[in-house]
Amino acid sequence: MVEDEPRQRAKKQMMVLMQAGQPWQEAAQIAGVQTSRSTAYRWLQQFRTQGEAALHDGRHGHIAKMRKSIQEWLEARCRQEPSLPSSSLQKELNIHFTVLVSITHLNRIRAAHGLERQPARMGKKSRPKLNT
Repeated sequence: MVEDEPRQRAKKQMMVLMQAGQPWQEAAQIAGVQTSRSTAYRWLQQFRTQGEAALHDGRHGHIAKMRKSIQEWLEARCRQEPSLPSSSLQKELNIHFTVLVSITHLNRIRAAHGLERQPARMGKKSRPKLNT
């Protein structure tokens, strides 16, 4: 993830400073985090209720969630079963990697890598013969 360790450490430092009474702007500056006042206080509230779990990015389509290992798995899975719907991929990603990626974002990734869903092939239908 792009947000991984350095960003999470900076957000944690900012939360600890704010809990100690530091104004949000100073805490953000010291921690090296650029954010708005409302986001800073939303993070603080989440940090108070969820602890360090609140430091993780929860956006569904965020590009940072598509780590190389996840992207490689996704590409292999789409090549293995091209007719697999993105909703099924979403569920499998959540099971295997505990990450929730939006279907829209999955579709964008599939399209960017030429892995669009291919309709399941049906057997060839025979046409009735015309009597002439």
